[in-house]
Amino acid sequence: MTVFAVEYVYAENSTELRNEHRPKHREYLGGFLAEDASVRLLASGPTPANDGALLIMAAQSEEELVKVLDNDPFKLSGAVAKSILTEWNPVTGLLNEYAS
Repeated sequence: MTVFAVEYVYAENSTELRNEHRPKHREYLGGFLAEDASVRLLASGPTPANDGALLIMAAQSEEELVKVLDNDPFKLSGAVAKSILTEWNPVTGLLNEYAS
């Protein structure tokens, strides 16, 4: 699997929208915690300094990951203005078992 750092850039003035959809968003992402999933959530959380979020995900392919991200309730509701995907190779630290 390949590890990706996914940066969510939230849409302007989307605070209320995110608050409304946050429970569904978290439940959806929670569905990707299983070790045997073809797309797996390793870590996620908000980045308050730039009003966005960072998700660390492992996937069999970037295409599969994009499909997952496109179905995130935050994305479907319009709360995410754009997603930036960067392939990442965590060679040190707690996620180093995912290094390629």
